[in-house]
Amino acid sequence: MKRENDTARHSGNRRPMSLDRAIDRFDGELARRGCTKVSRADYFRKLAPLCDLLPDATVVDVTEDDCRDYLDRWRDRHPNTMRHSISVLRSFLGWLYEINEIPRNPMDRIKPPRRPNPDDLDVTTVSGADVRRLFDACLTWTELLCLSTLAYLGPRRKAASNLRRRDIDLDRGTMRFREKGGKIITKPIPEEFAGLLRTAIAAGAIGTSPDSYVIPMARGQRREGDRDDRIIWRTIKKLGERAGVEVHPHSLRAAFAVRFLESHPGEVEALQRLMGHSKMETTQIYLRRLDRERAMERVRDLSWGSPFASIAVKARTGFEPVYEALQASA
Repeated sequence: MKRENDTARHSGNRRPMSLDRAIDRFDGELARRGCTKVSRADYFRKLAPLCDLLPDATVVDVTEDDCRDYLDRWRDRHPNTMRHSISVLRSFLGWLYEINEIPRNPMDRIKPPRRPNPDDLDVTTVSGADVRRLFDACLTWTELLCLSTLAYLGPRRKAASNLRRRDIDLDRGTMRFREKGGKIITKPIPEEFAGLLRTAIAAGAIGTSPDSYVIPMARGQRREGDRDDRIIWRTIKKLGERAGVEVHPHSLRAAFAVRFLESHPGEVEALQRLMGHSKMETTQIYLRRLDRERAMERVRDLSWGSPFASIAVKARTGFEPVYEALQASA
């Protein structure tokens, strides 16, 4: 009976809501749910093309085929982009269904791309030797503090970008990050990093104002509000080019995770909290990767007893000596 009443309501008892009005109201709903301004802007960017696709439509006019046409905009993008687009649209239309603006959610029968097996994911990271080369290549306080923050504590780049002087408590030895989804994570500071921070503060590289950024501002950058986190990306990429290391901020986050597990075997729960992962399965990706690498190292002592093995060992410069030896023995 309730569904019949709902259908009657949508059939003409009152005027259906327009799509653009619905998106504006959904933004307010997201704010009431505690979504950050950045997340709400992301939702808006994803939903705006729906209005372009259906410029004169109301919310009750949106069909399953319309949803598929909208999602086809991202069909050649990464599966994660498609999954996110499906999630945004399903959330929006699901909210309209909950408040009785539409009789059913047209996304109910549209399935997202299959998620890859966690064991098949390629976690991009850099080696310990690469990180040391990056430290050796630092020329400015901005580069050194940017690299250190990522390598010693593994925050996401936005959390690192918005880190302020007030977030450091050197007396307690902690640093506070605002991570994904507005989550606040207070992490203990490694002793080496704490020493670097004290030196940077004494040298004036980190300002004394509570609002001073821990990773200094780039020259000419605006100082109002949260800054663009691409400063972290650009700084690390520039440093990588100088050091000859292929690196980006998230690969340093992965390097932190692997280094922690190497230093503290089996302490995956501690790593989960340090990384700010809501699911243990996400953290275990790093553990499985490390375990696979260690297991495959056993291949290094494989031998077939080949007579050419000794020739290969003696070859010191390129392939020429090996080639010449093979030629002589032929």
